[in-house]
Amino acid sequence: MSLKPLMFMGQIQAFEREGAKHILDRLWAGGIRQLVLGDLILSTGETRGPSFAPDLGFYEGISRKPPALPPDLEKPSRIFADAVKAAADKGYKVLFHDWGSYPAGCLNDPEQLRFGLARTRETFARYPETHGFVLDGPEWGYEIEPEHRSDVFRCFCEHCQRKAVELGFDLKAIEAAALGMKARLSRLSPKVMRGFMATQTGPFDALDLLLQEPALFDWLRFKTESIQHYVGAHYACVKELGAHLQLACGPRLAAFAPLTGYNFRRLGEVTDFFCPKLYFWQHGIDGLKGTVYRYAKTLMEFNPGVDEQLALDFVFNLYGFTMPGVSSLETLSQPLNREFFEQTVPAEIAKMIFRTGEVERLKPWVGLHHGGVRISSDELSLLLEAITTSGLQSMIYWHYSDMTQDEWQILQRFIA
Repeated sequence: MSLKPLMFMGQIQAFEREGAKHILDRLWAGGIRQLVLGDLILSTGETRGPSFAPDLGFYEGISRKPPALPPDLEKPSRIFADAVKAAADKGYKVLFHDWGSYPAGCLNDPEQLRFGLARTRETFARYPETHGFVLDGPEWGYEIEPEHRSDVFRCFCEHCQRKAVELGFDLKAIEAAALGMKARLSRLSPKVMRGFMATQTGPFDALDLLLQEPALFDWLRFKTESIQHYVGAHYACVKELGAHLQLACGPRLAAFAPLTGYNFRRLGEVTDFFCPKLYFWQHGIDGLKGTVYRYAKTLMEFNPGVDEQLALDFVFNLYGFTMPGVSSLETLSQPLNREFFEQTVPAEIAKMIFRTGEVERLKPWVGLHHGGVRISSDELSLLLEAITTSGLQSMIYWHYSDMTQDEWQILQRFIA
């Protein structure tokens, strides 16, 4: 089975650097018919700024304002606008990724939401050729390494407090339950870990645990409701602009999604499709191997006496997947083997499909690195094989400007 992939262009300056016609003709000849453009940031020398000059009329009553377009970026701005129109005229379906051009903050900050909706309206007014928008998130953290950018044990800020009251949750009780879980992770003896792994668990075992600690259950529910409200507001905004426009968002891998507040079934109510991240590199940002490494390493630091094998096995049991061939932290720096792509990847894709219900609504991100150890061309080939044999029909490739000729040739083998 072949794929109909979307090509992500995370460096939109490429249209100026390579020429729009060259890029559009190259990708079209290779079978690409859909583009995801973002993050709508341009740069030249030391100057960075948005892809278009803002119209402050869209932001009346909003304290946060978009950045101005520096004079040095006026020409690249025109080139990009012309490229968007040229892509649409050629027959591409064009979507924008993270079009906000503003610093990230708490997703429950009402000012951030108002700004995001205003920016969506303005972006569509500026680029009416677009077919939709792809949110990168929003999400809650899922890492336990102290002070990590995706720290699972935050946020409990004033905006979350206000949102909790609105939704009927006791945030103080939730915070206490979350910190209690963190404390328990710091008191895991080898005996307790082995006992956890020796227990046969199923959905009702998890339900039994959550019913025993309702505030912990509320923590997950609060995250889910917050995301549902944020994404739902964008969905309503996009549909007001045009019924033909689509909205998507990108949760983490299915194994991590519940902890980050993503319920695929609920998310389907406020998205046209979504894009779980099939990211498997070591270190860097958001790669599976990097997360497993940090979890195992942190658990060992929290709990002296826990060795690498036990820590890794505990993480695998916690999230419900295996990594064949991984028996130490060192082996996480080695290429993933065929068994991983024949067992683990299809299992995670099966979770996505089961939770979604409609395979057509899944277009997962496929990336080779994000500041971490780049996965090899051989691993890419195995990953694409796993995707096609698992029933998926599409994906978003991350990203054009980082793609080698070898990787482009591999990708073309799987394009319908």
